[in-house]
Amino acid sequence: MRRIGFSALILATLLAHACASKPSADLQPMVTAKGTVGEEDVPEVTVSQVTLKAGETLLVSCLDEGGDVGVFWKEAPLHLDASSKGSGFSTAIYSLYSATGGTGDIVATHMSGGDLTINAYTITNLAPTALDKSSAAKGASTTPSSGAAEATSHAREFLWAAIGYGSNAKLTGTWSDGFIAGTQFTVNGGTGGLEDGYKTVSATGAYTAAKSGVDKDNWAAVITTYAIAAGRPIR
Repeated sequence: MRRIGFSALILATLLAHACASKPSADLQPMVTAKGTVGEEDVPEVTVSQVTLKAGETLLVSCLDEGGDVGVFWKEAPLHLDASSKGSGFSTAIYSLYSATGGTGDIVATHMSGGDLTINAYTITNLAPTALDKSSAAKGASTTPSSGAAEATSHAREFLWAAIGYGSNAKLTGTWSDGFIAGTQFTVNGGTGGLEDGYKTVSATGAYTAAKSGVDKDNWAAVITTYAIAAGRPIR
């Protein structure tokens, strides 16, 4: 009995050391499209009944003429992370981390009226206070680019990009540097379309979101970077 007990103790000790030496889990952000809407000359637009799980982050890309949009989920205001004023329109990125989750409408509203478009997504595994760096730019060309944000503060971060167009009403061109195209491209009937792209990086750097081969147009582009939540021990 003593031998069995001693052997069990040794085994438990070895297992504890092995578990302690395992690396933290590699938390990969997961992107889920939640809705998109665009309207011409309206005071607000709504994506109805969007559900967030506890710990998810809501990201909303926005294109509007007035540049004075406020975005809300369940009447809670989203934070304006970055914006770019183009030629007669603005592109912006808004975010909200939800500790408890729930279901509610996403409402984007502006006093100026005019054209308004939003694309909404939920992102898992971002830190509660995630926003790190951003950059914004505008131009008129076939190669929209956000310009380089300042060097990221963490090796692993999640990058989000939004590009708004003055008149382009269809997807063209190719994202650069491994960005994944978002699943939503919205046109509001007046101003052109709004699109998104994203990727996860594993080294600090000054990152840029860009496309090539786009139909020539006025554009406004934005990139934001977000810290990924700390890993959990593998059990």
